[in-house]
Amino acid sequence: MDNVREKRSLGSRIRAVRTEQGISQRQLALMTGISRSYLWKIETGTADIGIDILICIARALDTPVRELVEF
Repeated sequence: MDNVREKRSLGSRIRAVRTEQGISQRQLALMTGISRSYLWKIETGTADIGIDILICIARALDTPVRELVEF
C-alpha cells in the first residue's frame, strides 16, 4: 500500500505549521538534523517518513504529533 494521499496530507500539514510559525525549510532542517532536500520530499508527500523523524519535526515545531497526522 502506497498511502500517497496520507503522505501528501502529512506533508501539507507540516508545511502549514512551519510557515505559520515563520520557519523556513532550511531552519527546520537544521533544527531537526535532517537534510533540506529530505524535508522538501516529506512536505511534498514523496518521501516515506519514520516515527523518529516525525517526532523530531513535531518537537521542533512545538506541536503534538497528532496535530500533524490528521487524515
